[in-house]
Amino acid sequence: MTETDIKAKAYSFRYRFSYTYYYGDGPGEWDYVYSPWSNELANKSESFYQDASSWAVDELDKAKAADLIPAILMGADMTKPITREEFAELALVLYEKTSGITAESVAANPFTDTTNPQILKAFNIGVTQGTSPTTFSPKVLINREQCATMLFRTIKAIAPDGDYSIEGIKDFPDQANISEYAVQPTKFMSKLGIIKGDASTGNFMPKATTTAQQASGYGMATREAAILMSFRTYEKMK
Repeated sequence: MTETDIKAKAYSFRYRFSYTYYYGDGPGEWDYVYSPWSNELANKSESFYQDASSWAVDELDKAKAADLIPAILMGADMTKPITREEFAELALVLYEKTSGITAESVAANPFTDTTNPQILKAFNIGVTQGTSPTTFSPKVLINREQCATMLFRTIKAIAPDGDYSIEGIKDFPDQANISEYAVQPTKFMSKLGIIKGDASTGNFMPKATTTAQQASGYGMATREAAILMSFRTYEKMK
């Protein structure tokens, strides 16, 4: 190189460590042991996603730096809704990263529609459940109350002896639309400030309840929103 211009040019490098060891006392009786090469580092690395909302970029980058993004979401459009499979993998990474425990897979796969080992690990530690005794429905999109429930289960798996009381937490204006199984999770995640209601109405917007809402994607969780929920949970539990 004749000049260095960090802003105008792209530079990349890898590194490795070396150790000199001696196997005798005579001249030349030594050699090197090398570590594996590192990942490639670059000053102009592209974003790990195809697209993302401007309000989400900062926390998405922080989540990436904290190694909270599962491989299944790398290179994805973050503005699109998240599937059950993707969220299960996201929750599993959160569990392993926060607890320091590597989850083990269930002994026998009960599902006929997936063999994804990450799903089976998440199922084994109680983070997620099937949509029936034999199906997981990996490609089905996940709504906000389901997100809250899966994150709630993840927190309980990380800290089983924690205080999960929701005493004194007010009902949401649309409380009647929240499924019974999701009442405690939605209120608890709101209590932590991780999943909040609509700023103007206070509604939790747990899921679509009409055909028009279903058509508009009402109550669905996007990939970027799910990652931000996971990152905020990680920050709370560090």
